[in-house]
Amino acid sequence: MRLACAAVIVAASVLAGADRASASTLAALPATVRVNITGLGVSYAVIASTGTVTAVAPDGTVLYRGGGKTLARTNVRTVASLGVEIPPRGSAGSLSAEGRADRASLLREARQAIADTGPRAIVTVPFQFSLLQGADDDLGRVLVRGDKIQGIRFQTNDGVLTVNGKAFRGTFELSPDDEGDMIVVNTVSTHDYLASVVGSEEPSSWEAEALASQAVAARTYLYTHLGKHRAYDLEGDTRDQEYDGTTNEDARTLKAVERTAGLIATYHGAPIDALYSANAGGVTEDSENVFANALPYLRSVASPGDEVAKDSSWGHTSWEWTRELSATQLRDRLQKRGLDVGTPTGITLTSVSSTGRVIGATLVGTARTETIGKDRSRYYFGLMSSLFTVKVLPTGASERVDVTNADRIRALDTLGARVAQTSFDVLRDGYGNELGLRVTGYVYELPATFVFSGKGFGHGVGMSQWGAQGMALKGASYPQILAHYYVGTALTAVGGD
Repeated sequence: MRLACAAVIVAASVLAGADRASASTLAALPATVRVNITGLGVSYAVIASTGTVTAVAPDGTVLYRGGGKTLARTNVRTVASLGVEIPPRGSAGSLSAEGRADRASLLREARQAIADTGPRAIVTVPFQFSLLQGADDDLGRVLVRGDKIQGIRFQTNDGVLTVNGKAFRGTFELSPDDEGDMIVVNTVSTHDYLASVVGSEEPSSWEAEALASQAVAARTYLYTHLGKHRAYDLEGDTRDQEYDGTTNEDARTLKAVERTAGLIATYHGAPIDALYSANAGGVTEDSENVFANALPYLRSVASPGDEVAKDSSWGHTSWEWTRELSATQLRDRLQKRGLDVGTPTGITLTSVSSTGRVIGATLVGTARTETIGKDRSRYYFGLMSSLFTVKVLPTGASERVDVTNADRIRALDTLGARVAQTSFDVLRDGYGNELGLRVTGYVYELPATFVFSGKGFGHGVGMSQWGAQGMALKGASYPQILAHYYVGTALTAVGGD
């Protein structure tokens, strides 16, 4: 149960540390948050600790306590007549030669049993929990079997817990997700969760005011997205917010959370939907042009700070980018995403917002024509943002490339272009004598190709992370950054971390 407290409001346009005035009452942040840290679900989860791990059954029985590794599996196939499990696919790569030999022996026994008694020899166990006996053990000694996923809880008092080698603070619990797949739910303090999110979403080396802005945005997002699932609060990936456990722990992200403790962004006293993306490409977007609703605080604003990304060795492609796909590559991509128009022959951008983002597009293929709305174009075409233009090059279009341009040559090879002509020049010695020929370049013949050129990375609604960094570099405080991107909002202290 969350406790209510007297909230305090801060005008978002003033500097941090200014006086704060009274506001309405909002519920306090919870002390802990439950995060799904295994994505879309797992069938094989190795859970351990850097110290001692304790595994407790739902009825309170201690199943294991020690420094070993435990294994949770679903849909475990067992050869009933042998009492032998069939090793999981893909697990042999991490084993020693002896471990792989043992695994191969088990598989041979299983195949022989199946040959002797037929398919009925295999029994599938819905859930199994085991203790691994060593580095070469990928099956373990069975501790629990069940016809459904058991809510086994894990804790440690002298380290941090790990799942498949990745470390997290707090406790774990096995659970089915909303679709029934097994997940690991990490219950962690709100403070530690937010510090990890800030460091996972942005480099900890960024300006303190940019990190503080991210801390408030992440806290606000958490506040408005609690309890959206049966067994947990939030996804630990970009479906909600990136959360990488202890991987990106840093004193600077901890400080960003602590100096903004309890602050969320509000509009007319209500928490906002604090959306953010990596780079808005110079201008953010009105929410209704990407999502369903027109929200008054998610209005398009200039984001000149985004341009600082172009000087980053790793971030420059989030400012400007080009994506080339041959017609067959685009066809295959679309089909994998459930959209089959045959081989694409043309794309028309039928509706573009005032910022230049594509709101509607018509895709013409050899089988049919399909209309794509709003941000779906980014998903279907595999682009970094919907702030793009597209050009179609016909089959046979040519391009000359210098022999020294290795990057472009690789790109054209990937595209499926073919060398139609090779250029040479004559090598001569100091006396003018011919020594031979040297390749100087190639003329490529391209297949039908779609060339997407754009800016930005992400949906472009709300705060731009690179834009916030650019503003911070020019001296803006975190309240000023948040007020710029979340129009007409204020900062409200609700209590908690």
